[in-house]
Amino acid sequence: MSVWAVVAHFGDPAITARAVVALLDGAVAPDVVLVIDNQGDLAALEGVDLTATARGASPVVQFVRPAHNVGFAGACAEGSRRALAAGAEWVWLFNNDAVADPGCLSELLAAAAAFPRAGLLSPVISLRGGAGFWYAGGEVAPGTLQVTHHAEPRKTAPHGTGFITGCAWLARSAFIADCGPPDASLFLYFEDVDWTLRARAAGWDTLLVPAALVTHDVEYVDGRRVFSSIAVYYMSRNRLLVARRWGSLPAAFVGAVSWGARQVLKCRSRAAAASVMTAVLAGLRDGLVGRRGPIPLSLARRLG
Repeated sequence: MSVWAVVAHFGDPAITARAVVALLDGAVAPDVVLVIDNQGDLAALEGVDLTATARGASPVVQFVRPAHNVGFAGACAEGSRRALAAGAEWVWLFNNDAVADPGCLSELLAAAAAFPRAGLLSPVISLRGGAGFWYAGGEVAPGTLQVTHHAEPRKTAPHGTGFITGCAWLARSAFIADCGPPDASLFLYFEDVDWTLRARAAGWDTLLVPAALVTHDVEYVDGRRVFSSIAVYYMSRNRLLVARRWGSLPAAFVGAVSWGARQVLKCRSRAAAASVMTAVLAGLRDGLVGRRGPIPLSLARRLG
C-alpha cells in the first residue's frame, strides 16, 4: 500500500520540518513525503535533518519548488498529481503547522480499509496546548456554504461527516482519479469545501476517524478565532466562487457579508478594522466577477 504525504511549505522552515518529522515518526509512515516549497527557501528546508526520527528510518523526502507561490490549494493539486502519476494508492495532504500523532496514519488506513467508499478521511484535530478540539467533524450549510466544526466527535468509531477540513485529509487515489484534485485556482481556503462537496456528489463517503489524532496551530484571541486580512479576502472571495457550483450565489453573498462583519467586530483597533473591511469588500467584488488565483499584489501590499 503506497502512501504519499504532501506538505505545503510556507512560513518558518522549522515548523515545516516539525510536521515532516512527525509524519516520518509514525507507527506507519508514508512511503514518500513531498514538500511543496511555496516560499522559495528550499535550501533552508533541505538543511534540516529529516532522517533523525525515532524509528531510525531512511525516509524518502522529496522537495519541489514551483515557479511561484501556488498556495495551499495549488500545492495539494500538484502533490496529488505527482502522487497518482507515481502509482500512490493514498495521498495525505497536510498543513505544515500540524503535527500527527504516531498512530494517526495507521488509524486512517484501517478505517479506509473498512469503508471502501471512503474517498476522504480526516483525523480529529486538537488545538496545540490542550485547549480542546478544533475539528471533530463538521457540516457545510446548503446555499450559504457556511462551515461549522463539531466541538467533539459524535461517535468513537469512524463515521460519516458533512465536511472534511483541509488540514490533514487522506484521499483515496480512486477518488482523486474520479473527481479530480483540489481546485488550485482557489489558492487558499474553501478548497476543502469544494472537494468535500465533489466527493459527496459523486457518491464517495467523507469519514471522520476519531482514533486518529492531529494537533494544529490555530490563532485565537479571547477565545475567538481570528484571521489575517489576507485570509479574510480569500475566504470572502472563495465562498462566492464555490457557491457558483455548489450553493446559491445570493445566499452565499449574504453569508459572506455576515461573516465578514463578524471579523471586523473582532478587531481591536480602527486600523485593523479598516484593513479587514477592505479585505471583505475586495473579496466580495472579486468573487462576484469570478476572479481566481492569488490575491492581487497591490491589494496584498495594502493589507500587509
